[in-house]
Amino acid sequence: MAKKAKSFKEEIKSNYTAKEHYDLIIIGAGISGLATALMWMKNTKVMKTLIIEKNSYVGGYCTTFKKGEYVFETTQLFPDIIDMLEYLGIEIELKKYEKDFMRRIVVKGDKTDEYKIPAGSEKFTKYLKNKFPDDADKIDKLMDYSISMFSQVRKLKVIPSLKDTIVTPFRAPKVIANLNRTYSELLDKFKITNPKLREVMETFTSFSGVPSDHASAIYATGAMLSSMTRCFRPYNYFDEFPVNMTKLFQKWDGEIRLNADVEKIVIENGEAVGVKVKGDNTIINADKVITTIDPMVAMRKLVGEENLPAKYIKRLDNILMSTSSINIALGLDDDINLEEMDLDYPYNVVSTGLGTSEKLFEGLLKGDSAFSETCFHAAVICPSLTTGSKNTVTIRCSPFGIDKWLDWRENNPEKYEAEKEKWGDFFINIAEKYFIPDLRKHIVVKNISTPATFSRYSGSPTGSLYDMASIVSQFGPKRLPFKTPIKNLYQPKFAHGLYGSMMNGVQMVDMLLNRKFNDGNSLFSPKKK
Repeated sequence: MAKKAKSFKEEIKSNYTAKEHYDLIIIGAGISGLATALMWMKNTKVMKTLIIEKNSYVGGYCTTFKKGEYVFETTQLFPDIIDMLEYLGIEIELKKYEKDFMRRIVVKGDKTDEYKIPAGSEKFTKYLKNKFPDDADKIDKLMDYSISMFSQVRKLKVIPSLKDTIVTPFRAPKVIANLNRTYSELLDKFKITNPKLREVMETFTSFSGVPSDHASAIYATGAMLSSMTRCFRPYNYFDEFPVNMTKLFQKWDGEIRLNADVEKIVIENGEAVGVKVKGDNTIINADKVITTIDPMVAMRKLVGEENLPAKYIKRLDNILMSTSSINIALGLDDDINLEEMDLDYPYNVVSTGLGTSEKLFEGLLKGDSAFSETCFHAAVICPSLTTGSKNTVTIRCSPFGIDKWLDWRENNPEKYEAEKEKWGDFFINIAEKYFIPDLRKHIVVKNISTPATFSRYSGSPTGSLYDMASIVSQFGPKRLPFKTPIKNLYQPKFAHGLYGSMMNGVQMVDMLLNRKFNDGNSLFSPKKK
């Protein structure tokens, strides 16, 4: 018997009191905004803090939605952020994936190769060596180097002193050596030429729609090791996480205003002094403003190019925003038994062979989709295997660009619906062929999200899922700085995902408090009080 579906996000209500002045205003109640607010309030206590959110719910892309009796999620993996949750005092019941991290299928014509990628770097190394014995020595060297490089990231200071700047090349030589290296180049360094081995290793760059020849070697390595070492998902729905964060924020006297669309960051004499919400006649004043939304919207629209230096505008012009996606959410009948289909992994991934990510990315850059019967990449997730709710399957398909989706939705709804159905059928066929036999026979509810859908809910003009693309030319010190050219206006852009979003909050607050909280560290390592 399926338990009754519950959406946690409905528990959060606005508690905005319209104070004359706030110490801090945060635009956006996604995980970055909530993490920033909580880290700030825990370390300042008395500060008056307001979060303004355009939607009726908190969590950003970490949320749920209902269709009939079915509840669907927009997130699939809970990374190892346990130390940050404990620091804040946030409780959430998590299922830990002890055995396998991913089921991976690679399609080559009529043949397939299947891999069960285990959780944990040591188990993963052993697994790779068993699968590819001729490359065992190369695998050992690559994984040892990767683990060492990732450990050196902890020695970096995101807010460095002069001394830190001098000693960093000695503390973290592998990080320095790889700042401009792509993940493909890292594999080349260790002579990983076996195409099947590369197919497995390059899986970890494709989650953000970036191929290995564009992805940062450091970022891809970090994503691989951090996600597989200890990975979880909530036993309930994912929206429990931002809801619990918000409840704590409100318990600490923080204010949140939902259904409020900021239309302007008010600038006076080169300084941010507050914000104006659409429909309001007054300005909400603040000492500091932090924006966590799409930087193109925040800087070009809310601030306005007339308030920005030409050098910064040029930098915005050169930024590549991340990909969007097509997601197919399916509610299935009670006759299907998903437990028998070996799907209980954080990821079930199927794609065509080596070079697929590059072809799809090239199509994205050209403003067209390169997906076809011989070139595809998709992930299949079955959250109901954990939640115990009615049978649900989500098919996530990336990269897709905004292309003509916005125009179709606004000006040609018949074409929009036809394209949705075309791609929905395409990816349902793939899921049915490689993971869930006779899937179509069991579909009760179908909901297809397009790049235009993500654009509508997030406000991102490109419907971007991962903020700035995680390409090597936008990694680390080459990302937009947290400090904007506008005094008292900040924009945390460390990374995407739950881990990256939590770290956005950590690094942002540490900067505001002059390293008194996290000692300038690049990863979470707060000072002991």
